[in-house]
Amino acid sequence: MNTSVTVEERIRFVLDGNPAYRELYLALVDYCTDQHTLEEAQAFCETQRTSPMQVLSSAALMDVMTRAGALELTIFVDGVPYEGTLADLQADETIPEDVSVVQLIHSTPAGCAAASAVAEERSFARLSAACPEREEAFRRVVEWCVKSDGATTRRLQELLKEADLLETDAARGIDGLHASYFTGVLEAVGALAWNGKAWIATDKGRMLAKC
Repeated sequence: MNTSVTVEERIRFVLDGNPAYRELYLALVDYCTDQHTLEEAQAFCETQRTSPMQVLSSAALMDVMTRAGALELTIFVDGVPYEGTLADLQADETIPEDVSVVQLIHSTPAGCAAASAVAEERSFARLSAACPEREEAFRRVVEWCVKSDGATTRRLQELLKEADLLETDAARGIDGLHASYFTGVLEAVGALAWNGKAWIATDKGRMLAKC
């Protein structure tokens, strides 16, 4: 039995297994479709953070995706590609200290394929197709979280109850759903993020709210 893991599968494992960083990783792969310097890509990572719980440094995030095979780093020494790693270069005594070193990074075909597949699987369109009867509730939750201070789970529960979107059993007066169901699902598709105090709409969520 062939138990080898492809590069794309390895990237999928990283994306699927790191929900707190998934949208950041996806944005990074998309950004690096065009080649950028390592410094530019690290600066981009900082602009994509949505939660104080995303504690990994930009350098660490880049390293995770590079080791997974989603990104590829190319080192140029005086404009010529260097075959080794940065560690090799730093230890290479044949390279003068005053040379120009530029590190460029770009997405690999496997990285683009894996990111595209994950983004499609976790899209709002796929969610709406699977749960059309709850599309309105999903959209309303995102809209309530668009404001700068977001909305707590408790507040969302109240708003959903007022809007009669909790699929309440009228006979027993029991709500079939809870706000945490909606926030969990919307976080999984990248529309919401937890900032430590409340749920906030991400860029993807704000675009959804405008539709």
